Amino acid sequence: MAITGAIGIIADDLTGANDTALQFFMKGSNSEIIFEANEELQNHLNVGTWALTTESRNKDPMTSAKKVYENAKKIKEILSPESYYKKIDSTLRGNIAFEVLAMLEAIEYDAAIIAPAFIQEGRMTIGGYQLLKGVPIERTDAARDTYAPIYDSYIPDILKKQLNENMHDIISTIELKTVAKGALLITNKINELVQNGKKLIIVDAVSSIDLEQIVLAIEKSQFKILPVGSAGLASALSNVWLPDIEREVINKQFPILPKLILSGSKNSITTSQINKLKMDDEIDNTYFIDLNIDDILKPDVENMAKRIVQNLGKNNIVVVHVSKLDELLKEDVNSEKLIDEGITRECFANKITDYIASVARETNKLASYVLITIGGETSYKCTKEINCGYLQVVDGILPAISLCMDSNAKFIVTKSGNMGNVNALIDIIKYFKNHEKE
Repeated sequence: MAITGAIGIIADDLTGANDTALQFFMKGSNSEIIFEANEELQNHLNVGTWALTTESRNKDPMTSAKKVYENAKKIKEILSPESYYKKIDSTLRGNIAFEVLAMLEAIEYDAAIIAPAFIQEGRMTIGGYQLLKGVPIERTDAARDTYAPIYDSYIPDILKKQLNENMHDIISTIELKTVAKGALLITNKINELVQNGKKLIIVDAVSSIDLEQIVLAIEKSQFKILPVGSAGLASALSNVWLPDIEREVINKQFPILPKLILSGSKNSITTSQINKLKMDDEIDNTYFIDLNIDDILKPDVENMAKRIVQNLGKNNIVVVHVSKLDELLKEDVNSEKLIDEGITRECFANKITDYIASVARETNKLASYVLITIGGETSYKCTKEINCGYLQVVDGILPAISLCMDSNAKFIVTKSGNMGNVNALIDIIKYFKNHEKE
């Protein structure tokens, strides 16, 4: 069954699905985040944007390609979207080349324009290089990602390393000097490159205007072009794909509920956000639980859940986080614990997110609260453990952070570990203070 004007998004993790769906919601399209594509989607009335997470960023390349192909195919068969979008990480983590090529095959498109810039978050592409606030991504926390570390900043090289050498010639770039001249020249360049067999075309962007011109060029192309990028490109697309929709702004009010923040991210951005929340004088009734090595290696989930609930109260905030774990692991006594247990760093990272998800499950049995999760793996595992079903976007809190309600009417906020400024958690808490009513 075709749904007129529907938008189909394939993302490689949950937080990416959320922040991309938010861009279309803010333009007036009812948006849902789903964990699988099936015939039941046709019963979700008035939904215009579907964002499916394949949770494939940290899988092996062939598995990730298979998951993207199968899900894109299902979305096409079940919903027949008018427009498609492939969400990738703005710091280029994941199996991007494999996933984009798989989606092109599934939806039968000619080529992909890859524009990962997200200007509001300080991510720009220039000369084919990806920068985070002016710093090449290989010098940022992305380089130290446990699952998918980044060793390059030049996007063509990142993609080439994911492909066989005989496929390297399908990759090309469109430089800023072309982008700066506007949509017509970009379109001409796209058409030329596709005619010459290029499939993965990386495009520079250093401003929102650049992204807007790229979007117009995609629409003008004589070929079927798949837009690939972060929430930044999605925001620009929303203006073109949803030109006639006027979003009805409603003054939302929510019941007063405690907030449980579960963070599995050791990212320096997350650490600074948690530390800033600790120091904020305007937000009181906040209780912090710093997880240690033994919490993860010798988990006592039930007691942790009881400890959380005892401190939640009516309108308290409990923050469970792992920001100090990296420092703890530098101590010989703690690193030796992992060695003694035969646990690798990646295995330990999985244990962290598994433990936090178990805490979410047990706490959910004991209390009602707003769940705020930080980190892609953490967010996905927590939502699965509490049987979310699907997420409906309710409002935008920040440019890349949405408020969702799950299929059980639970309020959920997910945040990528490397997104937001230092005040992001404070802003999330203040959002609820401004919208709550007795």
